[in-house]
Amino acid sequence: MTAEQLLRFLIEFQGETSATIHDAEHIIQQVIHRKHHAMFNRHGLTPEDFHHFLFSDDLNSPISNQVHQDMTAPMSHYFIFTGHNSYLTGNQLSSDCSDAPIIKALVRGVRVIELDIWPNFTRDNVHVVHGRTLTTPVSLIKCLKAIKQYAFSSSPYPVVITLEDHLSPDLQAKVAEMVTQIFGEMLFYPEKECLEEFPSPEEMKYRIILSTKPPKEYLETNNPKEKDKDSSEEDAWGKEMQDPKDETSSDSDLNDHVQDDEDINYSARNSSQLGGPDFKRLSAINVRKNIDGIQDDEDVNESSPIPCKLVAPDYKRLIAINVRKSKGRIQDDEDIKERSHISCHVKVPDYKRLIAIHVRKSKGGLIESLKGDPASVRRLSLSEPKLLKAREEHGTALVRFTQRNILRVYPRGSRVNSSNYNPLVGWMHGAQMVAFNMQGHGRSLWLMQGMFRSNGGCGYVKKPDILLDSDSVFDPKVKLPVKKTLRVRVYMGDGWRTDFNKTHFDAYSPPDFYARVGIAGVPADTTMQKTEIMDDDWVPVWDKDFYFPLTVPELALLRIEVHEYDMSEKDDFGGQTCLPVWELRPGIRAVPLFNRKGEKFKSVKLLIQFQFV
Repeated sequence: MTAEQLLRFLIEFQGETSATIHDAEHIIQQVIHRKHHAMFNRHGLTPEDFHHFLFSDDLNSPISNQVHQDMTAPMSHYFIFTGHNSYLTGNQLSSDCSDAPIIKALVRGVRVIELDIWPNFTRDNVHVVHGRTLTTPVSLIKCLKAIKQYAFSSSPYPVVITLEDHLSPDLQAKVAEMVTQIFGEMLFYPEKECLEEFPSPEEMKYRIILSTKPPKEYLETNNPKEKDKDSSEEDAWGKEMQDPKDETSSDSDLNDHVQDDEDINYSARNSSQLGGPDFKRLSAINVRKNIDGIQDDEDVNESSPIPCKLVAPDYKRLIAINVRKSKGRIQDDEDIKERSHISCHVKVPDYKRLIAIHVRKSKGGLIESLKGDPASVRRLSLSEPKLLKAREEHGTALVRFTQRNILRVYPRGSRVNSSNYNPLVGWMHGAQMVAFNMQGHGRSLWLMQGMFRSNGGCGYVKKPDILLDSDSVFDPKVKLPVKKTLRVRVYMGDGWRTDFNKTHFDAYSPPDFYARVGIAGVPADTTMQKTEIMDDDWVPVWDKDFYFPLTVPELALLRIEVHEYDMSEKDDFGGQTCLPVWELRPGIRAVPLFNRKGEKFKSVKLLIQFQFV
């Protein structure tokens, strides 16, 4: 194949209308150099070379690997790659706290890191720990230094640290000194009393932003006089809302008669990785988390001793995104009233001047909170069950709120094994921060990873216009007409023989592979289909067409899984991927597959043709 013939292929079959003869020649030289480990003077591709090109996911990728969206809009206009309890290595009750999962998350492009900060045993310093559990603490300063070192290793766009604050005012002042000393000019805090609009990711490049509720408001909402007596008697993780039959009408399709989070079983089999002790025994631990309210699951930083010579901005001034909650909805925390013995003292400027996003307390619950303030912006947090409940009556109000403000959703407290939920429920209602347990591997996390493969994997994905239109607010419950149809033709797969032991799937014969292909999106678009089983073949050729009518392609994710059929036992896992439909490049593309943890296989790929009809 000559350069001219390859150029014709790129234009006519791959839809790359802007391709030039120089692009074709560059591909030829890249392939020859890789395949033959030398630079020949040959100016064409053999059939084997062309096959190599087709299966090269960097030369023939299904989506762009560059940031290409407008990054100058307010941060509320983006979905943001968000972690939950980012310091935990395993389950929520007994695993270790460490900076290692924080580093891993940042390297993978996560842009929102959550730290729970508590006084240490002597109440003169601060730890990061999941409070009132058997988790082992880690030093805050270690976490902050890790964030500083790895924050921009995979993306230049801002990192938000959400803080769940259980500190006294003296320790909060100490945290203010700590973050100021560690982050220096990287730390963003606004000069104005309130932000009228969130800054853009472009403006905030290489900046660190703190997100929590102001200390004064935290103290007021935790006043024991206002505490609901009944709430203090709740079980360890608060009242649990029963899962709806269809989280979206898609959930049954998301699982396709397979357990929702395939990794729940996987994690159970590997319980030592998640922390070990029996959950039934641990459930007796009284974890006082009110997960049912309009709850900010994050609050402030922690610290180790800091020299008093450093004059830091007051803690409240460092809060760039303040979280406001309805009065009386937050569980009382006795620790917040206790002062530790710290000699450092930071002079506190006027309270109102220090609050970056000044929002009145809402006494009317969720309805009033979602009305927002036309003069300023803010962030709210909703637990997973609270969101599911709110969408039934206030779906459009949630969408409207998120057009200017930020909504964070976090897993229900009963997910002690660090499993996750369907992120589409949050995204289709405009929630920017859908917080996930990054160690909770499974189909839900695969969707999250798929979403943030878009826009070059930078951790910020522009929300579609339908979620930002203030004149016609999007209602996820309303079925819209089909906008376009995606045709997916699965030709073949290869690479298992290289990446797996020859007896991994079957001790006596080659594997029997089949592929599952479907859409995760709004309820009307969600479906799952599969190919036939190809018996005894390491290089299966399915040559199967799938057609997916899409009403909201802007929120659709293409799901692909490969399994090996086992007649007597559970089918073996052969790889998975999830791709944003709106970024798919037409043509015949090399689609790399990933393992359960989202790590890319070295060789396993599928050859798939994408076409919008």
